[in-house]
Amino acid sequence: MIYMFTFIFTVMHMAKTTLTLREDIYEVLKKKYGPRGISEAVNQILADALLKEKSLFGTMKKTTLDDLRDHRDRI
Repeated sequence: MIYMFTFIFTVMHMAKTTLTLREDIYEVLKKKYGPRGISEAVNQILADALLKEKSLFGTMKKTTLDDLRDHRDRI
């Protein structure tokens, strides 16, 4: 029997850095994600905050019914 596996993965280049966290934040991260999961958690939190695309929802000016045309105007 022959087994064939295909691995598909995305290569992310990581940069090492040092962060200084407040003690209370560190304790919450350590409790919630474990000592080895803090880096991934911080990456996810920062990616959600910094890389989220801005929505155009709510950017148009408000209109009133006076601005709307009657369907008979189009004929």
